[in-house]
Amino acid sequence: MEKINFLNITINNVSLSELLTELSTKGGLIVTPNVDHLVKLQTDSSFLKAYHLADYVVCDSKILQYALKLLGKPIKEKISGSDLFPAFYNYNRDNKDIKIFLLGGMEGVAEKAKNNINQKVGREMVVEALSPSFGFENNEAECQEIIKKINESEANVLA
Repeated sequence: MEKINFLNITINNVSLSELLTELSTKGGLIVTPNVDHLVKLQTDSSFLKAYHLADYVVCDSKILQYALKLLGKPIKEKISGSDLFPAFYNYNRDNKDIKIFLLGGMEGVAEKAKNNINQKVGREMVVEALSPSFGFENNEAECQEIIKKINESEANVLA
């Protein structure tokens, strides 16, 4: 898989179909840079570290896609997180080994998404859903409880 260096990150030059195959067989952590991320990556060392730990860095921005093309480093396609996730669960609808934990959103949103996704794919693919409190990342006890719920869920995909 070709990689393109841009600013201080490395972007995978991959199509959505190639990425779905990779994710479904090998798994991995995905980050999706956009312009806001690129700005933050220049000054936030923790954010940059997360990017460097990712298995896949895919372009989530038409602006970034155009900039790379102007620099003579065109990417195969823009893959936003909002396009990737539905493509992933549809691609794996018949793969009984894929079990998803949904984390995030306002109260009740993750549960509603769980029900919608499971209805669309015709099985209990999303095994658990949790909408944590606003600012949960600053509450160590709540973070530990979330980690415990994820680990107990039998999910092998966290979204």
